[in-house]
Amino acid sequence: MTENPVTIHTKVCIIGAGPAGISASIALSGLATDHLIVDASTFPRHKPCGDIMPSQVIRELNALDPEIFARLNRENRINPIWHTLTYPPNGKPIHIDYLPFNGQEGVAGCFSVSRHEFDQILIERMLESPHVRFEQGCRITGIEQKPEAILLKTEDNRTIAAEVLIVATGSNNSVLKFLGIGQPKTDCAIGIRGHFRGLGVKPSVTELFLDSELMPGGFYITPLPGGLYNVNLVLSLEKVKKENLNLREVFEDFVQKHPILKTRFEKAERIGNFEGSMLFLGIHKKPISGHRYMVAGDSAGLIEIMSGNGIPQAILSGKMAARQAAEALSTGDFSFSQFALYEEGLFSRIGKNYTAGRFFYPALHKKWISRSILGFLNYLARRPKTNDLLRDLLYEKQPGKLLRKPSFYYKLLLG
Repeated sequence: MTENPVTIHTKVCIIGAGPAGISASIALSGLATDHLIVDASTFPRHKPCGDIMPSQVIRELNALDPEIFARLNRENRINPIWHTLTYPPNGKPIHIDYLPFNGQEGVAGCFSVSRHEFDQILIERMLESPHVRFEQGCRITGIEQKPEAILLKTEDNRTIAAEVLIVATGSNNSVLKFLGIGQPKTDCAIGIRGHFRGLGVKPSVTELFLDSELMPGGFYITPLPGGLYNVNLVLSLEKVKKENLNLREVFEDFVQKHPILKTRFEKAERIGNFEGSMLFLGIHKKPISGHRYMVAGDSAGLIEIMSGNGIPQAILSGKMAARQAAEALSTGDFSFSQFALYEEGLFSRIGKNYTAGRFFYPALHKKWISRSILGFLNYLARRPKTNDLLRDLLYEKQPGKLLRKPSFYYKLLLG
């Protein structure tokens, strides 16, 4: 990596120091590839997120670098989650147990962790490598694609000349626009998050509240270490725009109207301000590679629609982008076809997410469908013996195979 007062030359530049960008950095360091990672924010920072780390995240983290999860655990920065309660409109919870991690008795398969803590541990681990240079508070204001390099303009009038670019800017799509990549508004959700004390939810349980007024979307409560609770309201961007909704008003109105939440929040204290963010959902595939660049993480629209979780895909895509960057540097091939291999490989791993998204998300915008689903959940909530069947469906590696069995529906509806 070389530098003069106005230009920095680097083999790889990563924009964004979230899970995708840091995963790409750690993977590049493992390949002994010098690189630069920049972020417009300064760290540590708070970022709106569901703050949930399911088993897929643990597996991806361990595949990237086992020390990361070990350090989170060792320093008591994570909180084990054993159950989730889903409340349909009738207020009766559907109780789903999380299975032990890899079948190890007593070892939780799901944890909560503040993104403030999670990102900081990732950064600390990333900076242990001599192959990385990290610039915080570095905002990219323009991108020029040249045959020999990609030139990035910064807010302080410097230029970064990179042989390969990895974009991992999350819900900030200004950099994507420089590359001519758009995000369809129909594929987006929007949410606000607040931290609270005194909600009285058990520390081992997350809660999801569903209602026709929120569909497609929901109201989530996640207990964090230290007695804090992350409370999220997430709605379809299409719904918010169509109904001209103010998320803060919807949040407060839903709490006041819901009998369970109203009681929970009577003595609750909010810590800090509400924060909002956009979510790029995995519904329709879009180009996420081109001449000398790749897009990873939430920027690539990889958030899984059913769970709302994007961190497993962020870590995976960051690792895969790093490998493809190293391959391009090794061969000197920076063509469209070289980086298209990253795109093809990634979609082959997570393609089922898009299949589910294309089917479910548009359907949930139809009121009669969303009300029918909520009615069905009301029915299931009155039959708690079906909870284990739903858990089995959640963990099934081939859910389509299970859903094709008539015996599954018999047990679910009549058993």
